[in-house]
Amino acid sequence: MTAQIADAERPTSYYMPGEHPKPENEIHRLRQQVLASWSKEVRVLKEFGLAPDMDVLEIGSGPGFITEQLLAEVPDGSITCLELDEGLLASARDLLSGTDPARLRLINGSVLASGLPDEQFDLAHARLVLQHVPGTLDALTETHRVLRPGGRFVVTDVDDALWGMLHPMPDLPEFDEVVRLRIELQASRGGNRLIGRELPALMRAAGFTDIRVEAIAISSDEVGLDVLAPQLNIRSRTAAMVAVNPAAERPCEVVADAMDEFVKRPDAAMLLLLFMYSGTKPAANAR
Repeated sequence: MTAQIADAERPTSYYMPGEHPKPENEIHRLRQQVLASWSKEVRVLKEFGLAPDMDVLEIGSGPGFITEQLLAEVPDGSITCLELDEGLLASARDLLSGTDPARLRLINGSVLASGLPDEQFDLAHARLVLQHVPGTLDALTETHRVLRPGGRFVVTDVDDALWGMLHPMPDLPEFDEVVRLRIELQASRGGNRLIGRELPALMRAAGFTDIRVEAIAISSDEVGLDVLAPQLNIRSRTAAMVAVNPAAERPCEVVADAMDEFVKRPDAAMLLLLFMYSGTKPAANAR
C-alpha cells in the first residue's frame, strides 16, 4: 500500500491508488451499485434531456460501468470520459475495448482543470463524483465552460442525512457514529457527503438555470438484498477511516458485525436514496 497522501495535497476525497485494502471489493461494489439503480437513473436522465445524438461528457467515469450504459443510450452520439485515476481508466479501456473509437474518448484528467475546449458537449454527467471534489464550485464552473449553449449538466449524488434505511433497524448507537466519522473524514480530505443539500445553490452560482431535482429510491424489495449488500460491507468501506483514526476501529467493528448479521435475516430490507440534479447553460437558441 502506498503512503497516505496529506489531506492538503489530495485531488479527491475518494480512494487514491493503493489506499483501498481490497480494490477488487470496491470494483464489485461499484458494479452492483450500477445494476441496482441504473434503470431509474436513465429514466430521469432522459427526462432531463439525454438524447440519442448527444455528445456527452462523463465526469469521473471510473471503471466504465456507467459509460457502458451511456453508450447504449447515445447510439448516434459520443461519450468523452474524464477520469483522474489512471488505474480506473485502464479498467474502463479494457471493458470498452470493442467500442468504435469515433464514439468514445478516454481522458486522464480532473474536472477542476479538464483542458477540454469550450462549448464541446451537449450534456455533462457526474455520478457520485462531486461529493469527492475539493472546490465543487470550480468543478461546476469548468463544466459550464465546456457545455454548448443550451447544454445540460446532470449530477447524481448523496446527502448522508438522508442516506436511506434498514428494516428492521438494529438498535445500534454506533451506526450514527460511523456515519458521522465518515462525513468528517471525507470533509478533512476536501469532500462533502452532505453535498446534496448544497448542489442547487452551487449550480446557480456557476451560471446554470432551470434547476431540477429528483430523488431515486433503490429498494432491496425491487432489486434484491444481494445487490445492495456490498454497500453494507463496512469493513471494506471504513478501512481507510480506521487507518487514519484508530478511535474509529471499535465502532466500525461493532457496526460491521451487526451488518453481517443483518444481511442474514430473512426479513431484512434495505433502501438507499440518491438525488439527481439538472441545470441548463443558458442560450438564446437552446438545443
